[in-house]
Formats: sequence, C-alpha cells, structure tokens
Amino acid sequence: MAYYLNLFSPETYEAFTRSDRTISGFRERQVKVAARIQPGDKFICYMTKLSRWIGMLEVMSASFEERTPLFVPTDDPFVIRFKVQPVVWLDKEYTVPIREDCAAPTKLGNLV
Repeated sequence: MAYYLNLFSPETYEAFTRSDRTISGFRERQVKVAARIQPGDKFICYMTKLSRWIGMLEVMSASFEERTPLFVPTDDPFVIRFKVQPVVWLDKEYTVPIREDCAAPTKLGNLV
C-alpha cells in the first residue's frame, strides 16, 4: 500500500462532497503517476487556497480516462479518474489546518 497526495480546490472539494464520493480525478498530465497507483493505495486529501487536510480516500480501481464533466460544469480537466471509497471525509468546519496549531474538536462531525 502506498500513499499519494490528492489536491482539491475549494470548488472541487464542494463538488466531491455533493457527489456520491466514489470517483476522484487528476489532470491528464498526471497520467504516468496515476498508472502506478493501485487498488488499496490511499489518497491523502488536501484543499489548496485554504491549506487544510480534508480526508483520506481508498483507491478501489486502476486509473481510467473519462471526460464526462464531474468536478466542474464544463471542460473538466480532471479526466484521469479512480474509483474510490472515503476512509475519512471531513465537513469544512472540521478540516485540519496545515499551518496552525489547533485544539482537537469537541465534535467530529461527519467522518464519511
């Protein structure tokens, strides 16, 4: 099992959160890295712009190419995709900042 970073913007975080959370995607230029990712590997999920850890996904399939818009309404750039299963997916108010010290939350919210 290997671990890989899976980046989300605030917009793609919201799109994934609203979805059934079974597909994650990467840009086409990442196809060589994607080819090394195997079922059972884990994606550690990070939200750019807000600099927050947001969850962990287990990879359930080899990569595949799919151009149907999923993460943005048109011209979705995240066409190298994986079937995934959330291990942990945090509500926005419980995401973990990368640069700040923070106390443990008193309530965990929806973990999946």
